[in-house]
Amino acid sequence: MPGPYRMDSDGPKILLREENPYGTRVATVESDGRTVYLYLAPTDENLDELRAVWVRNLAPAPDQPDRESMRLGQAPLLHAGACKHPDGLSEPERTELDLVWFQEGTGVTLYRDGQIEAILPPWSGENDLQGYAREALAADAGTVPLPGPSSALYERLKENLSFWDQRAKPEHWPAFRDRLLAHYEQSYGPHLQYYALQDRTYPPLAVVEFAGSEGGRTYVTLGMSNQHMPGVERRQKEPEKHLRVEIVGHTGQAQDWYPGLLARVALYPWLSGRALADGDSFDSGLPYEEASFIFSDSFDSGPSRPQPLLVDDRYQVRFLRAYSAPQEFLLIARTRGADFALRKLQMG
Repeated sequence: MPGPYRMDSDGPKILLREENPYGTRVATVESDGRTVYLYLAPTDENLDELRAVWVRNLAPAPDQPDRESMRLGQAPLLHAGACKHPDGLSEPERTELDLVWFQEGTGVTLYRDGQIEAILPPWSGENDLQGYAREALAADAGTVPLPGPSSALYERLKENLSFWDQRAKPEHWPAFRDRLLAHYEQSYGPHLQYYALQDRTYPPLAVVEFAGSEGGRTYVTLGMSNQHMPGVERRQKEPEKHLRVEIVGHTGQAQDWYPGLLARVALYPWLSGRALADGDSFDSGLPYEEASFIFSDSFDSGPSRPQPLLVDDRYQVRFLRAYSAPQEFLLIARTRGADFALRKLQMG
């Protein structure tokens, strides 16, 4: 992939810089006097996850792919046959530029005067694709032209705009929360406790406790399904079916530490950029028998999951079960599959 690059002697000129609402990624539009690139990096500055898409040349384009710049650690120009303006364009003004995040926080779109200029999607880095640019004519330096007008990507970009507009309204979260809580109570009866996550403002999350059978407890997350889960496109063949998720867990008795642990698991996708899915396992490192999980969509044991629910008028929530398991069963799940490990655990 292109980057990271050494800029000219005066250093890079940052045209625009913005952190995503989750506080986990930062997007930067930079000029080095020769090119303009859009970068996306984790806020922990792990350069192994840096993504970069070319936006425009400011200098005349070379006739061939710019391998010399890459050899020198500089941002490559797109070659003449790959860009619309081989003589170069002027540097855009800061006031012309806006960034709109994909709702999962792992992709971003650059707009110039309301028009799409470049896209770093959540699947950036897959199959040598970094992103899309308006000024690109052919693939070069990981950048490809914007897709044709019939592409489903444009519907996704419109959805991003609508998503952030809705989430900015103060009434959105209470309405979402109350509807999902009422849905849970249809399955489990009145809730016993509602634990709101207080140490992060976004995404808003909670864990709700319900009475289970024989003195046990059922715990469910509330808020994960209010936005797309990151990393889904990298794992699922049909990502749209896996974008909205909540977690259901059960314990034999009330546990003071369990709601905090489940909240920690619920935050994991947004902190890591990686999706939770059927067959995954989670080792909390806590010294409790019920503090490690195997996740399963298909293993049918224990209390029922809530009925299907549609959110944002389009996405069905997947209720992913978190089964408590001793640590030695996590290795079995990773090598033999989650359901095999859970059957073995059930048999004692």
